[in-house]
Amino acid sequence: MEKITYCENCCKDTEYAIRDEIISVDLKGVKFTYGALVPYCKECQNEVYIPEVNDLNIIRAYKAQKEALEKGK
Repeated sequence: MEKITYCENCCKDTEYAIRDEIISVDLKGVKFTYGALVPYCKECQNEVYIPEVNDLNIIRAYKAQKEALEKGK
């Protein structure tokens, strides 16, 4: 199944791939990392927006932040 989305850089619908990346965050003095899924356009290699992937990354970030806060107690 092809994954297709609109790429703002290419100005057209293109295929995209998802890469696993480790994101480091320092949010108001709370430092944490989490594994994010980052979608990229297969043509220009720029990041593209996929709502479902973004939602999952937000959940992962909140969970990692919560764990970091609990460890800091």
